[in-house]
Amino acid sequence: MPTPATTTDYSAAIVEALKALDDAKADVETAWGEIGHYSGAAGAYVEVASVTVTAGLVGELKEILIISDDYAHTLIQITIDGTVWCTDWSPSSSMPIIFEDLRLAALAVVKVEAKSSDVLVTITVDAVIVGKQIG
Repeated sequence: MPTPATTTDYSAAIVEALKALDDAKADVETAWGEIGHYSGAAGAYVEVASVTVTAGLVGELKEILIISDDYAHTLIQITIDGTVWCTDWSPSSSMPIIFEDLRLAALAVVKVEAKSSDVLVTITVDAVIVGKQIG
């Protein structure tokens, strides 16, 4: 008597693969950043813009843009995740500082501060922090 042909049942494997695809949802990316403004003659650093990565997410810092009405008297300090990245920087014109994809942990803070190099001179500074959050 001939032996019947055997068939392989792949239905269980297909169901498991579909479950795995459902469980591995793609990370969602959202815009993240801050726009800030300061006008004054402070001789100590004053916050212009600050943004914090949301708990449970990963941040990516793309760029920071600094604009002032008086570059000759503007001093900038940038702090990234508790580390002063630059201080007493006097930009000569508006310029973006490009970080590309600097990864930041949840709750990391990016802060831009400004002060006048002469407390008799009022400065007006705008700062834009651009990035995204993933998770």
